[in-house]
Amino acid sequence: MHEARRTFLLDAARLTAAAGTGLGFTASAGAAGSSYPFSLGVASGSPLPNAVILWTRILSDPLDAASAPPLALTVRWEVAEDEAFRKIAAKGSATASPALAHSVHVDATGLKPDRWYWYRFMLGDAVSPVGRTRTAPAMDIMPTRLKLAVASCQHWEFGHYAAHRHIAQAAPDLVAFLGDYIYDTRESTSMDMQLRISYSMDIDMQIYLRHGQSRIH
Repeated sequence: MHEARRTFLLDAARLTAAAGTGLGFTASAGAAGSSYPFSLGVASGSPLPNAVILWTRILSDPLDAASAPPLALTVRWEVAEDEAFRKIAAKGSATASPALAHSVHVDATGLKPDRWYWYRFMLGDAVSPVGRTRTAPAMDIMPTRLKLAVASCQHWEFGHYAAHRHIAQAAPDLVAFLGDYIYDTRESTSMDMQLRISYSMDIDMQIYLRHGQSRIH
């Protein structure tokens, strides 16, 4: 990989980390600052006719796993039938535990089949980006069509992810991620490569999340 590309990727990751505001938990999504707790965004998956799994992780700096406080945090969540959250379909709270790297998995139930929903998380005064998700069709309904996309093994250190943009533009009904999520080969000894390897391991589901924010929510 050329030096210029390595530098660009590392700088882009740092800019992404600095794009929000957070651990002060006083800013809404989109504000500028350095401590926004939802810097890794949100994601959803595993749809059922009446439920979906919602995900986020509390971390103000994606390049520093220690940027989250070493204590359990109570995160609120909401699922709505409209993007403005005027009609709440489900809500509750979940614990972001240090033992689980402050990740949050919510099984949002009581939803209607085969429809779009919008969801978000809240911590203090901070509000996460709004995600969009869709429940599966009812068990006794056979859809007339199903557009499915499949993604498999990826290599963060050496890959371009233009394919994810094309997947999002194709507007599939479901994306299935198969095989290994990411490789940690440590093939390079350069300092910026080591930093990006460490970064990719720490954020775990970053690539999935970024694609999810484009379409799958």
